[in-house]
Amino acid sequence: MLYRTVKTAIDFDKIIAVNLFNELRDTSQFLDELSHETEILFREKSRDEKILKGEFDFRFKFYSLFEFKNDLNLKEQERRILEYIDFFKNALEELPQEIRKGERYHRRFYRLERYFKEEFFGMEKDSKNIDVSALLDKLKDYIMIRFKHAYYHIENRPIDTLNNIINNYFTENIEANNFDIEELGALITNRSEKKLSKFLTINKVAYIDTPMTIGVDYIRANNVLHWDELDSLLKGKGENQNKNSKIGTILKNEIIEGEANYDSKRNNFVYKRNDEFSIDLLSCATGLKSFSILQILLNNGFLDSKTLLILDEPEVHLHPEWIVQYARLVVLLHKEYNVKFLIGSHSPDMIMAIKYIAKKELENDNELVNFYIAKESEKFSFEFELSDKDIQPIFNLF
Repeated sequence: MLYRTVKTAIDFDKIIAVNLFNELRDTSQFLDELSHETEILFREKSRDEKILKGEFDFRFKFYSLFEFKNDLNLKEQERRILEYIDFFKNALEELPQEIRKGERYHRRFYRLERYFKEEFFGMEKDSKNIDVSALLDKLKDYIMIRFKHAYYHIENRPIDTLNNIINNYFTENIEANNFDIEELGALITNRSEKKLSKFLTINKVAYIDTPMTIGVDYIRANNVLHWDELDSLLKGKGENQNKNSKIGTILKNEIIEGEANYDSKRNNFVYKRNDEFSIDLLSCATGLKSFSILQILLNNGFLDSKTLLILDEPEVHLHPEWIVQYARLVVLLHKEYNVKFLIGSHSPDMIMAIKYIAKKELENDNELVNFYIAKESEKFSFEFELSDKDIQPIFNLF
């Protein structure tokens, strides 16, 4: 729940843009068919091969206009789409009258005209009374309305967008209004203003609930979205800027005695031991996978001061010594890169290791580490209480 909320807040603009282009999928199909028919018509009637090649070869780049791209401003995409429509409108209007009134012209465009009216306006008319350029003007209006709606959502960030994602994400009946998230005392999930605010301290988030997913083929087939999202992060190309850092050296030489990385050519994750022996990471021990995930995220530059890592019981599958090493790694990542962590644990060893390693490495700054106890207030209901400096109540629960 926390991960999905944080992820939605961070990716809000992208989510709205992707939804927009999903809404415009039928429009995209219509314009693609229109460009196809127009190209055929010009091929039959145009004697100027330069015009044909120069004007219509870009049809095959058309679909990129209806896909969200991080490197392209949404308003710029709208401008290009409308420009694209104007091009076909002008191309059709410039056809000689004898062609536009001919039977072949109407035969080619009658199907598109009917589809357009039924799909977008729920009506149909006799093809002879239809002006294709007028239909394209209506289509431009329709597209501009859809973009205007998207701009409104990006500007106002309505919390209903989050509620819909939560309701669709969980198969259970989850009441999305039953929780709130604050950052530095300010509500991110602002229910009174019906707004999902932006975070100031984080702009990246990852959720690791098991190391078993790394290297699994066809991970999307498992239909677990956060596994797929973590897989994409692990396959992301980075600058390896942290490879030779202090923590990178500790990981490689003191803990796993090697290096894990993603081989894009072979499409698999590989663990290369310090003696040059290599093996598919999928075949490695689960504990090694746990550290490999952190190593890869460190090496590709994902871990920095704006990152939140949510770890669910990271001690599972770890050798007792490696539990301490994992806790050490968590503390050092926060110390060196200011990575934020939220960890759920049932291990006294993990809790104690974080407590005392943090005390040593963070120079007794207890405000950097908070411990919470989940106490059952009633059946299946829990309250999370800040344990302050005394973690003995946590061990009493164990």
